[in-house]
Amino acid sequence: MLHELEVRNLGIIDSLRLELPAGFTVLTGETGAGKSLLVQSLQLLAGERADADQVRSGSDRLLVQGTFSRPNGGAASELFAELGLDRGEELVVRREVTTGGRSRAWVNDVPVTVGSLQRLAPFLLSVHGQHEQRGLSDPATHLHLVDLSGGLEPAVEEVARAFEAWEQCRAALAARRTALAGRRDRLDVIAFQLRELEEAALRPGEEVELREERTWLQHAERIAELLATAQGELAGDRGSVALARAARAVRALAELGLPVAETAQGLEQAQWLAEEAERELGRLADRSPVDPRRLETVEVRLALLERLARKYGGSIASALDHLEALRQERAELEGVEDDIAELEVAEREYAAAYLERARALSSQRRAAAERLCQGVVAVAGRLAMPGVQLVFQFGLRASPTGPLTVDGVAVEPSPRGIDTGELLVTTNPGEPLRPLARVASGGELSRLHLAIRTVLRDLSLHRQPLTLLFDEVDAGIGGHVADELGRLLAELGRRDQVLAVTHLPQVASRASCHLAVRKVTAKGRSVTRIERLQGESRVDELVRMLGGGTATPSARQHARELLGET
Repeated sequence: MLHELEVRNLGIIDSLRLELPAGFTVLTGETGAGKSLLVQSLQLLAGERADADQVRSGSDRLLVQGTFSRPNGGAASELFAELGLDRGEELVVRREVTTGGRSRAWVNDVPVTVGSLQRLAPFLLSVHGQHEQRGLSDPATHLHLVDLSGGLEPAVEEVARAFEAWEQCRAALAARRTALAGRRDRLDVIAFQLRELEEAALRPGEEVELREERTWLQHAERIAELLATAQGELAGDRGSVALARAARAVRALAELGLPVAETAQGLEQAQWLAEEAERELGRLADRSPVDPRRLETVEVRLALLERLARKYGGSIASALDHLEALRQERAELEGVEDDIAELEVAEREYAAAYLERARALSSQRRAAAERLCQGVVAVAGRLAMPGVQLVFQFGLRASPTGPLTVDGVAVEPSPRGIDTGELLVTTNPGEPLRPLARVASGGELSRLHLAIRTVLRDLSLHRQPLTLLFDEVDAGIGGHVADELGRLLAELGRRDQVLAVTHLPQVASRASCHLAVRKVTAKGRSVTRIERLQGESRVDELVRMLGGGTATPSARQHARELLGET
């Protein structure tokens, strides 16, 4: 349920805060007063496309905020947890649109995407307007209506899971068959690359060792000369021996009381470093005599390693990874026939499991469609369509290349089953049934739309109340039909929060809450204001809607009679 709606800088709405009660609420007012803007505000909260032109002239952004009761249930709770909305009894949904076209959204101050609003909307509100009515003309929507009316979404999800499992198996089987078709050529390529890599006998870290050795070999003569010089300077009395004598002498001075203890320690450390340097230089000098041919061997090996690294991923490590992958792929290709045989058995099992669930769903859909059509016909009769007949015509998703055969027909399956379907209608007795889009006039389509929505809510008693907004649902009707329309909306209001934009006094008189949308001038600009009507102010509005230019006693009496029927 929508408790409060706040709108700022949307069209001619500068700032508006609206508290909404439960039950049936109507919004009335002259054309252009801003009723459609309130519809747009709820559409924005439902995640519909935003347009920078909706921002009020002179403002840099618009804001719409709705405070809803928090719905319960497993699916809703899972979505709230995913969005980080685990706490609170209310959901505050906020949408902002800038003149630059940027759109942002929050729920309980948590930033969310517009896509998240679209996922959240079905748990909060449903907007029914001319766009949705026109959607009834699209047969693609009809099967979904049947699923909704029958509460068949869990069964549809089962079919979808079976379809996904089957598709994954089919994809794996196709991949193995493709591999079999090109196996000989691929095995030749694998054999060549394996031979090349295995003969190279690659070893991790070998490149680093070889580059170090190449450096030694390339500068062997200079290295020997420098080593000899360093060793000569450290040898004899000029190296560690001299430092040792100096350290002993300074230590003796320290024992005599002179402040040279740190100097003695420094000389002793220098002696130790000199001795370590002598040992390291000795180890370098003791390396094997340089073989002139070794440099060429190292260069050739490094060139091979660099070529293989470039060819197989950029490094020796990636080349070794490629080698392991080749061995695994060879093993898989050598056993591809066995894989195909196993996958063919599995594919038939998955197909049978899918078809079993799809057939069960088809049976459930037929029963649900019959209930839906019967309910719609009954409601349509109340809306001055006594001769209407409605039938759901089922078919199969026939396709010459379909992988399934159902009742002798090749079928292309889908995650929602094997069915196609379309609502057929006739509004006059004796006339043939025809597709909904080819028969219903605007007024008839509007009434059928309301009848379908009414039946859907009646057939879904286990579902939580929603905020239902009806815009232009009264198009093309009047008189007794308008009165019945008001009754239907009032009945819906006993279960759901119903908001209706209407021009019909018969509908407005049935509401438990009447809001008048006015366009006024403030500071030289047109703005929208909303007034809750009660008593005589409501009578005045009904007189206006009845077409009375002057509030005559008879017009006011008529208005009171309408209100007296509520």
